[in-house]
This record gives sequence, structure tokens and C-alpha cells, in this order.
Amino acid sequence: MIENTKTFTSEAPRVRAEQVKDLLSHLDLAEGRLTIEELKTVVLAIASRPELFEDLVVDDETNRWWLQLFKTDNFEVRILGWEVEQRSDWHDHGGSSGVFVVTDGSLFEMHRASDHVSVDSRVYNVGDLSSFGPDYVHDMVHDSGKPAVSVHAYSPPLTGFTSYAHSPFGFIAEKYVKEEDRARA
Repeated sequence: MIENTKTFTSEAPRVRAEQVKDLLSHLDLAEGRLTIEELKTVVLAIASRPELFEDLVVDDETNRWWLQLFKTDNFEVRILGWEVEQRSDWHDHGGSSGVFVVTDGSLFEMHRASDHVSVDSRVYNVGDLSSFGPDYVHDMVHDSGKPAVSVHAYSPPLTGFTSYAHSPFGFIAEKYVKEEDRARA
């Protein structure tokens, strides 16, 4: 068993969190910041075991929903539920890198292009995977069909994010939101 899964927190029931811990403890994960490849390994391991999270997903038509499934000092895993027209709005990840995989439904993503002014986009269907580095800015939306579900892993764990406005001149940082403040909202 690797050391970085010994101490963890989770919003899932304790028995379920222990099952997730057992699954992740058998992966060859670093003690420090995880690489994109390690984050992919984490989300694919969780996604391959839907019994660990499917019954925990809440379909909330009013508010975006997420659950912190597993968090250690160097990474975290979240499950996100998406109802039609729910979006993340333009944001970064506060210096964290991440990977996500869609496990149900589909998501439409717009992200800041390499010129830092224009926007690229992509649709993600079940099984599609995406990764990003610490300077990635994007907006995601679930635009049709049954609710979508995605599994996300971040390293280091999220501490906050900056929201952005997109203008003809590029992206303008609007405000920084600490994770504990967002979690209470």
C-alpha cells in the first residue's frame, strides 16, 4: 500500500470512502504533485467502478452538484452531476492540474485557446477523457439529454479558483474564490 492514501477525507459514507481508498492504494501514485498520467489512472480506476459513486450522485435541477469522493494531501477526486443548462462558467483551477472523464451523458466544453484570446470547444461523451494543466481556463455545460456525470481528479487538491470574463481582447480575471467559500455557497 502506498503512503499517500493512508490519511484522507471524503464526503462519501465512510464504508464507501474506504472502498475508494482500497482501490486507489493499489495504484502507483507519487507522494507529491501527481502527473497528468497519474491523474488519468485515478479517474479511469474510479470510472471503471461505478458502484463506488453512481448511487451517490444527486440530480439537482436548481444547483450544480458535486461530491468530494476522496482527498489526500496531494490529490483529490470529485464526482460532478450536471443537469441540462447547468454550467461551470469561465474559471481556472487555482494552480491545480486535472483530468476528467464523462461516465454518463455528454458535456460541451469551451476553453481558452493557445492565443489566450479566442475560444476552442469540444463535446465529451461517455468514456471521453480530458486533461489540463495549472493555467487552463474553461467553461463547461450540459446542454441536452439526461443528466451527465463526470469523475474529476486534481493535483494538488483544489484550494480555490479565479473566475473570468471573456472579452474581444481576451480573458479578464474577475475574482478569486476560496474553495471553502465555494463549498458553503
